[in-house]
Amino acid sequence: MAVPQLDTHKHNPGRDMPMSIQIKELPAGNVVETYQFGETTVHICDDFIAQTPSQIAKVIKQMHEVGWDILRNQKSEAD
Repeated sequence: MAVPQLDTHKHNPGRDMPMSIQIKELPAGNVVETYQFGETTVHICDDFIAQTPSQIAKVIKQMHEVGWDILRNQKSEAD
């Protein structure tokens, strides 16, 4: 059974984080898988996958940095 929402979602620009790079349209990639979710089509491309050990290490380091930033932000909001 669906739960009715009393308040519609409101965009709150004060809490949103801006994207550092805004791309209007991604270049066509090498599509390796395609999924359909209702009316949404998702294409998985392998063009942007880290493949060398140094690229993988860089991605993991970036994930850790972003994760710690999120935790610090949540802690400061809780205080």
